[in-house]
Amino acid sequence: MQLSILIATNRSGLLACSRIAQACSWASPDIEVIVRDNSGDAEKRELLGHFRRENCHIIIAEPCDGLTNFSEILRLAKGDFVFLLADDDFCFDHAVASLSGLLAQIGSDRTVAGITGAYVVESSQGSSVVSYPNAEADDAATRVAGFLSYAGPNILHYAPVRRAIVQRVFAFMNSLPLYFSFHDQIVCLLYLLNGKFVRLKRLLYLYDVGVWERAESAQQRDVDFYRQAGLDPAINVLHWFLCGFEGAALIRNADVFPDLAIAQRQAIADRWFSAMFVRFTGHPRLTFESGFAGEAEKLRDKLQVTTGQLTFDGMLTEICGLMALLSKDKAQRYHDFWDALIKRRKPAPGIAQAS
Repeated sequence: MQLSILIATNRSGLLACSRIAQACSWASPDIEVIVRDNSGDAEKRELLGHFRRENCHIIIAEPCDGLTNFSEILRLAKGDFVFLLADDDFCFDHAVASLSGLLAQIGSDRTVAGITGAYVVESSQGSSVVSYPNAEADDAATRVAGFLSYAGPNILHYAPVRRAIVQRVFAFMNSLPLYFSFHDQIVCLLYLLNGKFVRLKRLLYLYDVGVWERAESAQQRDVDFYRQAGLDPAINVLHWFLCGFEGAALIRNADVFPDLAIAQRQAIADRWFSAMFVRFTGHPRLTFESGFAGEAEKLRDKLQVTTGQLTFDGMLTEICGLMALLSKDKAQRYHDFWDALIKRRKPAPGIAQAS
């Protein structure tokens, strides 16, 4: 089996069902389609049952969080590559038909992590066609730099990626002590560190920006993740600082991608943190009337002028100091995991979602 197309679906309604029906039509001897629905919607479940066919599997699951839904569907995949689709986006039929031939050409090349192409990004203001520069480069630093140079929404998440890499990355993501909305950025970082992306020379995927188009509604979704993780909205002030810290710490110390020379790791980590720090200083973050807004904003102001002097240990101390005001238990989990990774001890198993 060359490719597993995975839809971990939660939305109800005709649009989501139409996207799933389209994906089910692609099932073939080379392509398996797996749909896992955790919506709890009885009418949707009944309809999805009619989509079953050879090489097309419909899984009805109990309601769960998004990371669990995808992790469970990933366990069922048999393809050499997996392609995650969202149930409110669109994938181009001819692109899917072209994947089999391309996968046959590059499947045995272990330097290839995945396939990318041209993406359509659609919002209420219009549509644009975008692609990631240098994703096909042999050099990991060049690939990550290209990813960081793109200022739009993160859509590399929607690309066929070698299954062994996806499984390794998501096993790590499930070990995290807390799971946040920016972790799609971390996932794509780890993909790029694992190998290059061959370019399909056609439109691959259409991404609808949806609620992420406006700053307030996008940050409300970010805060939904923080709340689900058991943290007060005040932590939203550190959103991009957290992403910078976690990504840089992983680049410098993690073993979930092929080993790179220390000097190369350091250069990539510096570039990653620098890009996220620009977002941290340049993108105002909301606290949604949190009672801890004052403490969070005071820390933000301090970090913006002292970061050049902070080590990983120093950053972790500052982050956990604020987290402890919001939840001592969550702060301790976070500290223990990242402290172990920074010091290159094996972190204790974490729980990605708050219990």
